[in-house]
Parts: sequence; structure tokens; C-alpha cells
Amino acid sequence: MTAPASWRPSAREALARVKTKLFATSTEAAAILDVDPRTLRSAIERGEIPATRAGTNWRVPVAWLREQARLAAVSPDESA
Repeated sequence: MTAPASWRPSAREALARVKTKLFATSTEAAAILDVDPRTLRSAIERGEIPATRAGTNWRVPVAWLREQARLAAVSPDESA
């Protein structure tokens, strides 16, 4: 028996989907941050990533994701 198929976007697809949104789903956020969705949820539960619960799902602020992407784009030599 095979595992159920689940939607796993590329980072580019996820960024395009959240372009006009205030919050990203945990699946989209995981793709943008290039981590497994389970790792993202664990980090949310530990308080390392800001998120809001919407029913049974987590939503991550897109502004926070953009800030993380901006910080990741700066190399350590440029920040000094």
C-alpha cells in the first residue's frame, strides 16, 4: 500500500501563492523555509516560529517569512 499523496509545493510555488496573503499555511511556510512540515510544526509548538492557530491548522505570518528570506539572502560577510 502506498502512502497518501500530499501537496508539497516548491519554494517558488509557495512564494507565488502567498504573494497577496497575510498568512501562509504550514505547508507553504515549510516549502519557503526549505524544511519538512513536521519540523516546522515542532518549531511552532516550541515557540521558535510565530504562528496562529486556525482551527486545526497553523498559519505563519507572511511578513515574518519575508524577513527570514531577506536575512538568509545576506551573507555573513555583508552583515558586518
